[in-house]
Amino acid sequence: MNYIKKKIGYIGSKEIYLISFTNDNNFTISFYNLGGYIHCVLIPYKNNPNKCEDVILGYNKFEDCKISPSYFNSIIGRVGNRIANSLFYLNGKKYKLFNNEGNHHLHGGENGFNKKVWNVNNIRKDKNELSCELEYFSKHLEEGYPGNLNCKTTYTLNNDNEFIIIFNASSDEDTVVNMTNHNYWNFHGHNDYYQNITNHSIKIYSHSVCENDSVSIPTGNLIGVKNTKFDFQNRKNISQEFLDEGGVDNNYDIGEHLSIRKVAEVYSNLTKMGVTYFTDQPGVQFYTGNMMANEYNGKENKKYGKNFGLCFEPQFFPDAINQPKFKSPILKAGENYLSSIVMRLGNDF
Repeated sequence: MNYIKKKIGYIGSKEIYLISFTNDNNFTISFYNLGGYIHCVLIPYKNNPNKCEDVILGYNKFEDCKISPSYFNSIIGRVGNRIANSLFYLNGKKYKLFNNEGNHHLHGGENGFNKKVWNVNNIRKDKNELSCELEYFSKHLEEGYPGNLNCKTTYTLNNDNEFIIIFNASSDEDTVVNMTNHNYWNFHGHNDYYQNITNHSIKIYSHSVCENDSVSIPTGNLIGVKNTKFDFQNRKNISQEFLDEGGVDNNYDIGEHLSIRKVAEVYSNLTKMGVTYFTDQPGVQFYTGNMMANEYNGKENKKYGKNFGLCFEPQFFPDAINQPKFKSPILKAGENYLSSIVMRLGNDF
């Protein structure tokens, strides 16, 4: 197990670091303390451990990360996903948030957690894992949210090839919290098999999905996935026809077990690389990149475009604060918010 920490720039007077973890199997994750942005995930080929594919989209250089309005591979908060009409009521008081998707609030607002500089508290190394704790203090009414919120995010890579993200938060007032990770995966990599996300195989352990209105706000109803385009209970390949028909950007109901369990799996049929997701959250947003821009300046001089990445985002259901039938995202003052995501990487699917 080895790690590297190096300074790559500044935002104002705050230092920005690139931190890289490599395990004993030559799997590597690299990330910034700017928004917890994950710059690369390297998976070695099973038959050639010294040859790797970078299986995550990302920015060509640090300056692109600083100015981009996108959410590539970052910490999303305070509240991930959408809040209808950018408002909610809590303890009888109305809170108005920033409109950054039409009349609605998305992924924390104008400058969410993905654009904040997080403190690097510590890096821990032992025989079988490396971990880094990042911390950010969100002031009362930042982006319109009540309460001073202290947030910690821990990134871990272990010798079981698991990339683990743990979110913790506590507030001095009742508030709402729904943090998640927004990795844009493409397990074809950046080399010989580089293309959009067609020919990825998907399985989601869910039989129902949040019904959305025309602007992707949940109606409050869950609908069965059987015999619909949302059905990934049995493994299914992503086709160009599926993407041309709009793909998916919906939240899957994965049950309120409050324990970590397997929820989804995706891999490339070309590289045989992929990831299995485990989480303790009640939902997971599956997004096939259908609202990506037509062109991004990607890593290794690649030009990404629409449908070049796919995302799994474990979380509470979207707009849960305004939907009485959904599990509540309210965090009571003095209590602890905890969310766990385990991404088991593989090269032998």
